[in-house]
Amino acid sequence: MAVVRRPQDPKKVRRIMQAATHEFASQGYTKAKTDQIAKAAQVSKGLIFHYYGNKQQLYFETVQAATALIKLKLVSVIPPAPIDLVTLVVQSTQAKADFGQSYPDEMRLMIASYGNAEQLPSEIQQQLTQLYTQSMVAMQTLIEAVLERMVLRPELDRPTVVALIMGVYNQIFIEFQQQLPAHSVMTTMADTQWIVERAKAYMHILEVGLVGPKNDSES
Repeated sequence: MAVVRRPQDPKKVRRIMQAATHEFASQGYTKAKTDQIAKAAQVSKGLIFHYYGNKQQLYFETVQAATALIKLKLVSVIPPAPIDLVTLVVQSTQAKADFGQSYPDEMRLMIASYGNAEQLPSEIQQQLTQLYTQSMVAMQTLIEAVLERMVLRPELDRPTVVALIMGVYNQIFIEFQQQLPAHSVMTTMADTQWIVERAKAYMHILEVGLVGPKNDSES
C-alpha cells in the first residue's frame, strides 16, 4: 500500500532543505544533527520526520536537490556541444567551479556524498548509484553531441567510441573515490584540480591515440 504524505508547506520545505544542505555539508552525514536542522529551519523535529521519514531520506533528497540545481545552472553556461573532449572537461570544470563559488554548501555536499559513498548507509548508496547513473545518461548525450563535431577515423564504430569514453569517465569517478582519503580537505572544485588534470590527460590520449608516427627506418 502506497504511503500517503500530508500536503507539505513549500516555505517550510525550502527552509528545511536549506538548513539540511548546510548541516550535511559542514558536518557530514554521520555528525549532522536533525535537531540543528530543525532549529535552523524554524520547524519542529517531528515535522522533518513527518515530511521525510528518516535522516537517510532527508540526506538523499538534499543531495538530489543539489544535483538538480547544478544541472540547471550548468545547462545555461556550458555550450550544447564543445568542440572536443578536452574542451568538454575544461568547460564543465570551470562551470562547476563557478557554481561552487555561488553555492558552496551544495558543492561541498555533492563532493562528500559521492566521494565518501561507501561510508553512507547501504540504502543511500543504492539511491546515489541510481542518481549517478541518471547523470551519466545525460553525460553520454553530451559526449555524443561532441563527437558529432569531431572528425573520427572512418573505420571506428561510433557506439564503441562512446562506450570507451563513458568507461573512462567511470574510471575517473572510481579514482576520485579511491584518492579522497589522501585529499581529506576537499570541499571546492579547486580542491579537486588533481582529478580534473587526470581527466584532461585521459581525454587527450583518447583524442590523439597511443602510438606515435613510425620512423622511416621502421617503414
